[in-house]
Amino acid sequence: MAELPGAGLATAQAAAPGTDPQIVVDPRKPYLDVDHLQIGLQRDGLPLHIVDTVTVSLLPGASLGIVGESGSGKTMLCRSFTGTLGRYGVGITGGRLSIAGHDLTNAREKDWRPIRGRAVGYVPQSSLAGLNPVLTVETQLLEALGLGSRTLTKAQARIEARQLLDMVKIPRADAVLHERSHQLSGGMRQRVMIAAALALRPPLLVLDEPTTALDVTVQYEILVLIRQLREELGMGLILVSHDLAVVEFLCSQVMTMYAGATVEIGASENIRSRPRHPYTNALLHSRLGMAERGKDLVAIPGESPAVGAWPEGCRFWPRCSSAADACRTGAQPAPRLVDGHLTACIRAEDVT
Repeated sequence: MAELPGAGLATAQAAAPGTDPQIVVDPRKPYLDVDHLQIGLQRDGLPLHIVDTVTVSLLPGASLGIVGESGSGKTMLCRSFTGTLGRYGVGITGGRLSIAGHDLTNAREKDWRPIRGRAVGYVPQSSLAGLNPVLTVETQLLEALGLGSRTLTKAQARIEARQLLDMVKIPRADAVLHERSHQLSGGMRQRVMIAAALALRPPLLVLDEPTTALDVTVQYEILVLIRQLREELGMGLILVSHDLAVVEFLCSQVMTMYAGATVEIGASENIRSRPRHPYTNALLHSRLGMAERGKDLVAIPGESPAVGAWPEGCRFWPRCSSAADACRTGAQPAPRLVDGHLTACIRAEDVT
């Protein structure tokens, strides 16, 4: 789904001084708490679910990688964490979403403005589309800093904007401040996007495919930067990626999504060494480095079902070589505890 120009920056203005809601960071309580969340829209008068009953919680400073093929609902789930679903006519249709102690399930845009950017920062998939092509980097960073709604002079905000570029290790920062997105390389644009998302130092950063369209060397530089920033700022992280190796590099927990549902979630090492859902297992064995020398990579047969055309029973059964009759009927299985993590497969113990 195409990104709106300039939509990715954390540019929503903070509330007037004295009216901002408190951002609660309690190490004993989940900072992000999602319970049976459903995301969808109305089509021909009927509800159409895009994300279906996802449950996940994240403690302050923790990291979660979300993996799955295109169309699994990863991006829509992350957009629900930033209150930007409405740009596509999509909304939360069930369940509960809480961030920093605030119930945002039915929040309106005015409710999200003091949350977005302060409680959670967001870096969208496309850095080119996420930056406004007609505005300078400085103008967009000043907007992300909330100039006009904070007690900052323009001179102070400009100093902070320059410091943001230093934080993400952009060379010749003074010159970059006066440039526009088309004058920057892909790696530089991505660094600017990260700087904007961190402008108000949110305790949680959400990144949607942050290395898309970057060459391998630049990808690695961006990933190292993200890891360093996370350690320096002590922030939590949610990372969407197709690349399990990237997720393992940055995240301590992994959640696999398929056809709008959570099919497996647990510690990265546990998931990598003992996947208990056929889909996660297939993803692991279809990546480079997992295939035996001289043999072809394992391909997952078939295609993901279209939204609204999910099969009865387990949604993965048409592509699963281990599917039994019981997998083809009823509802999508709920995740259950197997080998120390949650998996939504009734035959989890047989996955190898």
